[in-house]
Amino acid sequence: MLTNEPSPLLRYVLIGAGVAVIAAALKAAASTANLILVSALLAATLYPMPVALTKRGMKRGPAIALTAILAVAGGVLLILVLARSLNGLSENVPAYKASMATQMDALSERLAARGISLDQALKPDPERFMNAVGRLARAGLSSLGYGLFALVLIVLFLIEFPLFASAESGPGTLRYRLDEAMRLVRRFVGLNGTIGAVIAVIDLVLMLVMGTDAAVLWAVICFLFAFVPFGFILSAIPPVIVTLLEHGAARAGLLFVLFFTVNFIGDNVIKPKYMGAGLGLSPLVIILSLMIWGVVLGPMGALLAIPLTLTLKQILPVLTGEKAA
Repeated sequence: MLTNEPSPLLRYVLIGAGVAVIAAALKAAASTANLILVSALLAATLYPMPVALTKRGMKRGPAIALTAILAVAGGVLLILVLARSLNGLSENVPAYKASMATQMDALSERLAARGISLDQALKPDPERFMNAVGRLARAGLSSLGYGLFALVLIVLFLIEFPLFASAESGPGTLRYRLDEAMRLVRRFVGLNGTIGAVIAVIDLVLMLVMGTDAAVLWAVICFLFAFVPFGFILSAIPPVIVTLLEHGAARAGLLFVLFFTVNFIGDNVIKPKYMGAGLGLSPLVIILSLMIWGVVLGPMGALLAIPLTLTLKQILPVLTGEKAA
């Protein structure tokens, strides 16, 4: 018997093709997509504040305005602090270069004394390495302007978000699932942000005690990597290297041990305790989402992987025509 109903296989093939086209478009416009997605994520995180203020009797306009003012003030302050740290890091590149060359020469001499010759091809080039660090610092300074534009987008997103559920947001609808996705994303961002902020402050104190240059910058990076599974190891590399170049191997090794201890306890003891049942994502799904979103959106995809995956998990049943659970 013939039917006009498309087969399930054809439907999933078409959905897969559509996802591939969208992924290719996102990859082609990754810089713009990242800016929009990060701004939307931050706006969704701030969204409960105007809702709470409205429920306490404040009108919609003043509630959004107060939230926007606080967001802009905090963002501008953070941008100024990061700009100062990046500028100081850029100015100290020649000193780091000299320190790296001295330490490499000392290492070569110690190995030669034991009859080991360090192959020139394997020997790091201080000039090339520190030039890369300088370019990175300058790129960071030039990209801070995007932060100001992101603040504008956050304010606009807050204005556009509805403050209360509508009558058409019953269970199973797209609006209901979007609200649920936003709730899960806020839970993820809130828990990771709170715990990550505490860990970042502890790391900042450790770096200040150790005399690490640009400590505020590395603390912010530690905070951002709190949203990336297993990211704390990567966040420890830059401050350890800077400490090594400034103060030698002993202090750098001690900083790494302290960093690892603090972040390991935070990620593997404290977070699971407060995360409770979690977000409904298995470890395999988390790893795959990091890989896929990293390919599509670049390094920023690692930060956005979990929120984007949570959102897709909620809305895909509606988009594919499946019945809600």
